[in-house]
Amino acid sequence: MPYDSTNTVYQISEQFTNLQDLPFPATFNAANIFGGQNVYVTTNAATINNGYPMAPATTVTLMPQTLNGTVVGVSSSGDFQIYSVSLASYDLPPVLNSEPGQYSALNNPGTVEVYVDSNTQLLNKLPLALGAVFRFNGLLFNDDGTMRMDCGEVNDGVAE
Repeated sequence: MPYDSTNTVYQISEQFTNLQDLPFPATFNAANIFGGQNVYVTTNAATINNGYPMAPATTVTLMPQTLNGTVVGVSSSGDFQIYSVSLASYDLPPVLNSEPGQYSALNNPGTVEVYVDSNTQLLNKLPLALGAVFRFNGLLFNDDGTMRMDCGEVNDGVAE
């Protein structure tokens, strides 16, 4: 649904309390939104039609989402373990950012840097290690073209 975002307020779901502790700026706004992010749009329009004028979007809220992928790198920064993850081909960021004619704000939409700390629920049976497949649930951010996730939950993944 097309929306007019001229006066839209962009906000982040309040489920995550460690955003200020991340080693990157966890911001969400009109300049860094990208295809594949899970967002919730609200409007005060009484009716919405599929044409013009477009309904004004009152708020756009960044919501948690789940991505499936293979760990291809491991590092750390402060209290965070950082997992470089090659995403499954069906995950939304690589699918939507490769559409013909689509502007992509991401340098590599097939890879995400996943930040895990003591707040993350580790529900996986397999150890987090190189080559293993996991499902990561969290908030996706665009940090100057790099997709990063503040991870709230890790589960065993599904091989493609």
